[in-house]
Amino acid sequence: MGFVLRNGTLVTPGGRLEGDLWCDNGRIAGLLERGQHVPDAEPIDVDGLLIFPGFIDPHVHSRDPGLTDKEDFEHSTQGAAAGGITTILEMPNTIPPVTTGAGLRERAAYYEGCAWVDYGLWGLAVGARNLAELEGLFKAGAVGVKLFWGYALDAATLQLVYTPTDKPVVPAPDAGAVLRVAREVGRVGGLLALHCEDRDILDASVAELGHQPLTYPELLAARPVVAEAGAVAMAAEIAAASGCHIHVVHMSSARAAQVIRQAQASGISITAETCPHYLTLSADQQVVMAGRVKVYPPVRGDADQQALWTALTEGVIESIGSDHAPHALDDKHKPLGEQPAGMPGVETIGPLLVDAMLCGRLTAEQLAAIVSENPARMYGLYPRKGSLASGSDADITVVDPNGSTTLSGASLHAKNPYCAWEQQRLRGRIVSSFTRGQPVLRDGAIASEPSGRFVSAGERTLPRRTTAAAAEW
Repeated sequence: MGFVLRNGTLVTPGGRLEGDLWCDNGRIAGLLERGQHVPDAEPIDVDGLLIFPGFIDPHVHSRDPGLTDKEDFEHSTQGAAAGGITTILEMPNTIPPVTTGAGLRERAAYYEGCAWVDYGLWGLAVGARNLAELEGLFKAGAVGVKLFWGYALDAATLQLVYTPTDKPVVPAPDAGAVLRVAREVGRVGGLLALHCEDRDILDASVAELGHQPLTYPELLAARPVVAEAGAVAMAAEIAAASGCHIHVVHMSSARAAQVIRQAQASGISITAETCPHYLTLSADQQVVMAGRVKVYPPVRGDADQQALWTALTEGVIESIGSDHAPHALDDKHKPLGEQPAGMPGVETIGPLLVDAMLCGRLTAEQLAAIVSENPARMYGLYPRKGSLASGSDADITVVDPNGSTTLSGASLHAKNPYCAWEQQRLRGRIVSSFTRGQPVLRDGAIASEPSGRFVSAGERTLPRRTTAAAAEW
């Protein structure tokens, strides 16, 4: 049986629509006039609420298989459901990593039955080791391939090496290796995502410091803006030379955003993502300086945060990902220099961005673009995902603009719950969500058994930009 969402306001990147939304057989069946009767459809009153295309988190590390002491797919997707996310895109650096088309198909099947929301899969680029496999990854439905620029990889497991080790490693790729990967991804019409930090600059910065960073100011000195911005500038040149669409993930600095802005203005096919922690936390805050937040690239200062907001509202930054990357709590309680980088985020990205919308940092239309339509377009899921148009999957996130949300590690569904925004009270509340018409979240409570499915990527298109004026709430 279908259902009709009655009396709400539909929000799309192109504007807001008044009407009732009819969903049937897992799809959007149409926009109806207020009160229009549909036989055998359950009426759901959402008076005063905002109806968005289902939120997408394009940057999730569930650590499953191989690293399930840190997280697993059931916990991460349950957290996604609790935070109003209806589709996640899962990163490939697990054990074993997703480096071939066959491996991607196996991973898609492995997650079947334990996913609370729909999921797409990334492939991993490992330089010459799997250059010939990249085409197969895209044929198998990969949303993109990820290359960790700035990291060595463990030779046995291909996991990121966070600190110096005596174990054999695959060295961090140089620019020539990135160019070769970009040429191949461009040839097959795929998308290449880059973690942009220059290894030589990072090594020189640590050498100048004289030891691994022990305090947050030392962490900023060891991973300076120039390491990120320089790699982003080279990425833009590689995109221009190769014809590959390059996407810079988890961008943290004003300088990197300016490089992206200039490259886009010159017609280069390069886009960028930032994360909620870069938009809402600052190195000027005690929670960061005390070592409770360690991510790479690091959270920087207020000026960088403001520049990222400007780039986001101007459309220079096209999407936001949580970079959900939990570690065992014992590891995160170690001194800063010994901690691995990463923290939970898939459950908090939605509430944080809803709060930003209600505080006037971005419009409802911009939010619909940034967390729904833009990632769906970029990763080959549109209009199946990211749309409220007839025929699209009935993926819906419903927001109460008059509600409130208090973030807490104790309430997170992550296997190792930890919250950088502990006890922060936010404006707005995500009250319900649907994935393919299945109720995933109802009145703030997870309302179903796992029913998520693998979604294969198709044709990619560049996001369209919205410049709608801010609303008063």
